Amino acid sequence: MPVNLVSEEELRAALRPYRVDPATFEAGVRTRLEAAQRQRADDPLAGRSPFLRSAAAFLPLALLAGCKASPTESKLAPAAGGYKLLSYLAFPAISLFVLLGATVFSVMQIRRIRAGNDSGLDDQQAIHEVTRQWWSQHKWAAVGLFAATLTLAVIGATWLLFLFYIMSFGILLSVLAAFAKLGLGNRQVIGQSCLMGLLFLGQVAGFSGIGHQEIHFLDQTLVAAVFFGGVLILMALLFSLSRIEREQLTTGPQWVSAGVGAFILIPLLLWMLSPMLWPAGPLQIKGFVESFDNAPHQEASWHQWEIPARWAIESKLKPDLTLPRRLLDKEIATKSNTQNPFILGIAMRVGLLPAERLGELRDYPLSRKYLLTPPPKGSRPLPLTFLPSADFVIRAAVLRNDLSAEERDMLEQQLHATLDDQAAGQTLQMETILRVTQLLEVIDRPINRNQYRERVHNWLREFHTTNSGGFQLAGGFKTYRNWPAGSWLQQPGALEPTSHAIELMQIYGVPEGIDLNWVRSFLKPTTMRISNDKWMAAAIRERLNHLSDTTPPTWLEFLHYERSLLAAAVLVGLCFYATISSPKRAAIDSVESL
Repeated sequence: MPVNLVSEEELRAALRPYRVDPATFEAGVRTRLEAAQRQRADDPLAGRSPFLRSAAAFLPLALLAGCKASPTESKLAPAAGGYKLLSYLAFPAISLFVLLGATVFSVMQIRRIRAGNDSGLDDQQAIHEVTRQWWSQHKWAAVGLFAATLTLAVIGATWLLFLFYIMSFGILLSVLAAFAKLGLGNRQVIGQSCLMGLLFLGQVAGFSGIGHQEIHFLDQTLVAAVFFGGVLILMALLFSLSRIEREQLTTGPQWVSAGVGAFILIPLLLWMLSPMLWPAGPLQIKGFVESFDNAPHQEASWHQWEIPARWAIESKLKPDLTLPRRLLDKEIATKSNTQNPFILGIAMRVGLLPAERLGELRDYPLSRKYLLTPPPKGSRPLPLTFLPSADFVIRAAVLRNDLSAEERDMLEQQLHATLDDQAAGQTLQMETILRVTQLLEVIDRPINRNQYRERVHNWLREFHTTNSGGFQLAGGFKTYRNWPAGSWLQQPGALEPTSHAIELMQIYGVPEGIDLNWVRSFLKPTTMRISNDKWMAAAIRERLNHLSDTTPPTWLEFLHYERSLLAAAVLVGLCFYATISSPKRAAIDSVESL
């Protein structure tokens, strides 16, 4: 089949009428590029995902971009459906970790610039105006958010609070990462704002008494320490990054502010970490026992010393009791008519008074005669009304071998009557149950443990409390069976009855229904306990840990009960990541990748 070929000249001539004029094409391309540039200037997020545009409605883009551009609110209106929900979930993190810090630092920068007559006032005023408008628009939602944060911290729901912020911060990070890919971002604003957010959470965690009504094995002051530690590290990180990038962020006033902040936070951190940095271990408890040479509160100081002293002796730490003996000598040699029977009882229980020194007890003969006077025939045994003061008399009589079999039998009946009489009323205390049990052992009339085990277990359950009283740790044992009528506060636990309860559990066993993790939580090392209370709690905790038929908490239990601390660490880590991943300040109008 023949083919008629068309020459190139004829083809060019046929297509010449359809040829585009080069000047017209160039002008059209320039017009479209200018329109695209104007669109990107007005709306840098044009063509981006609905979620990113929706979140940007809550996060002022001009703030991150150094106020070089400002998208119109109409174009960044929140999307509907799931994207709208996600943008609302990002709102808490935006409020706390972006806008709060931006507001504070913009005011500080404006004052510094005005004082130094430096340039850049317009930009800082623009940043301040953006944040002011945001707070004006979302003030009620932000006020509700901060009120909810304080409320959840006060009532102890810190785990839910931190989990909520972690979810919100995760969404915020996805937004910031998307901005960073577009070249939008301001590391200075993000870092400083995260710093302010951590500082706020640290104050909430440190001064709201979090964790008092929950089981924790670590002092919850560590939660505040994590936040404050994050503030210090983030401060150092910002300064180091600014110097590496040669940005003018480390001005003289900022160095002064950072130095003042570090001067305040570092001693505060050391105090918060003191239970971990200077723990009260067995050797430290032994040192406290040996150093007891002053009792400023008389028998109260002796009672506080007795608990760690008896534990140290029973644990075969062999403490040197030279100083406590000298202090006891002063008490025995007192010129007053009456020697303190409570202190003498403690000395007898700890072993400070050997048999050869019992002749120095001036009140012993008369007290023994009063105590061992038999009741009238036919009457029931009388309870020992002042059992703590009778303790030293009974122990001294046994040590001197000064009790007949009949007197031991009479004391046995009186001790049982004491326990039954107080149990029938409202005056029963843990100390009474323990002293009766111990003194029956001392006079060789040991209590029938099987007979009393159920009753003692019921008493232990009755005295155990998970109330904090509003200001103290929960999980200990109460001093009184019932709190005074009409009181609006619940009775909290105390160290001395908790010590007595654990010694009773050594004798009668751990009753069902008492979670020892609560008791461990009550006895944990904490900055709340200072002076003698620290050593009392440490000795009681050691005694608890050596109870038979008990097991230490598993690591899963530990993670579960310390989830607030872990969540706080995650939040701090998110702040570090948000700061490092944010680009340096960028001008939107100079970004060519859009």
